[in-house]
Amino acid sequence: MTTAKLTDGLVAGFDTPKRELIVWDEALARFGVRISPTGGRFYLVQYRPKGEGARARTARRITIGQHDGALWNVTKARAAARRILAQVDLGQDPFADRQAEREARLAAELAAKAEAEAKAREAEARKAETFNALLDLYVTRKLSRRRSRVEAERLLRTGPARKWGERHVSEIGRKDLALFLEELSTRSQAVGHATYAELGPFFAWCLDRDVIPASPLAGVRRPSRPQARERVLLDEELRLIWTATEGRGYPFGPLFKLLILTGQRRGEVTGMDWAELDLEAGIWRIPGERTKNGQAHEIDLSPEALQVLKDVKALGLPGGQVFQGRGAGGQVTGFSAAKRALVRAVEALRRKEAAEAGEDPPGKPLPHWTIHDLRRTVATGMNGLDVPPHVVERVLNHITSTKSGLVGVYQRHEYRPQRKAALLAWGSHVAAVLGKEPTGGNVVRLRA
Repeated sequence: MTTAKLTDGLVAGFDTPKRELIVWDEALARFGVRISPTGGRFYLVQYRPKGEGARARTARRITIGQHDGALWNVTKARAAARRILAQVDLGQDPFADRQAEREARLAAELAAKAEAEAKAREAEARKAETFNALLDLYVTRKLSRRRSRVEAERLLRTGPARKWGERHVSEIGRKDLALFLEELSTRSQAVGHATYAELGPFFAWCLDRDVIPASPLAGVRRPSRPQARERVLLDEELRLIWTATEGRGYPFGPLFKLLILTGQRRGEVTGMDWAELDLEAGIWRIPGERTKNGQAHEIDLSPEALQVLKDVKALGLPGGQVFQGRGAGGQVTGFSAAKRALVRAVEALRRKEAAEAGEDPPGKPLPHWTIHDLRRTVATGMNGLDVPPHVVERVLNHITSTKSGLVGVYQRHEYRPQRKAALLAWGSHVAAVLGKEPTGGNVVRLRA
C-alpha cells in the first residue's frame, strides 16, 4: 500500500502507471487518490461500514471527484472526505445511501419514461379514434359500398365532423347530439332528418369496433320528416336565376345552368367528369356508382347544355373533373353560400330592371326556393311541354325496384328518342324564357 502526504503538486506530478495506482493520504486515513493508466487522478474514500460484523462487510469505495487543480484539488477533496467519513463514524453508510438514491432516481426516471410512453400511446390511440379519423375509416370500409355514399359522406362531414372532428368519439354524448340535431333542424328540417339517419349507422359501426360502450344516439329523438315541397319556379323566376348566374363565374355559374338544363341531381352534376361526356354525340353517361338508384343513366344534352360545357372546357382547367373545388381535384363545396349569393344577385337584378323600366323596386323578394326545386321545375316544365310522365321519370332516372304491371314496363323501357326530344324541347324552352333563339334550330316532335 502506497502512502504519502497528498499535496496538489504531488498529485499532479505522479507518473502515469501501467496499472491502476492508489496513493493513500498520511494526513487523513481512508482518503486517497487513484491514478489510472490513462492519466486520470481521482480522489476517493474507502471504508467498511460500522456495526455488528463490520470486518466481514465488503469495503465501500466512493469517488469524490477528478483532480483538476480548480474545482477539485487536495484541500477540497480532503474536506469532502472528512464529511463522508464523519457519517461513517456515526454508523451511517454513505455508499449505500448514494446507491439507494441512484436506484430511486433511476426508478423515478424509468417510471416517468413509462408514463410518458403510456401517455403517447394513449394520445396516439385517441388520435386514431377521433370523429374525423373514424369517419375516414368508415367512409373507406363501410360507406363505400353504398350507392348513396356521396350524399351520406357530405352530410357527415359538413355537419357532425365540423362540430366534433377532433373530439374522441366516446366523448360525444346524447345531450351533444340532441342539441346539435335541434340546431340543425331549426336551420333545415330536411338536413336534420337526413343527418340523424346517417349518424345511426356510423355510431353502430363504432359500437361494433368496441370504440364506444353504447350508441350516444340511443334515446335521441329523430327530427321530424320534412313535408314534401311543391315549389315550382315560374318562367320569370327561372329567367332571373339564369341571368343572375351570368355574374357568378366558375364553378357555380355554369353548374347552376346545367342543373336547370338537365334536371339531374346536384351530386351527379357536381361530380361530372369529362370522361363521362361525349360532346360530339351530345351524351352524358353517369355510371351506376354515381347515381342514387345505382343504375347507369344517359342524358341527351341539349345544344344549350353543350354550350355551357364547351365554355367550361375553354377554361383549360387541369384534371378530369368538370367542376373543381379548391386544390387539385377538390370537390366543389359551399353550395349554401353560393345559393345565398345567387339569391342576393337575383334581388339586385330585380331592382336594376325595375329602375331601368321606371318602375318602383320590388316590395318583396322572390319566394324561398331550394336547389332541389330546380329539378322539380324541370320535371313540371317538361310535363307542360306535353312530355308523358313516364318519359319524364326516365329523364330524371326515377326508377324503383317495382318490375310488375304497367309501371314496371314503363321503367324497363329506355324511351331514348322521347327522352332526347324532351331534353331538347326543355333546352329550347329555357332559351325562349331568356328571350333567345334556340341554339339547336330544329323543332323536335314529342311522342308518348
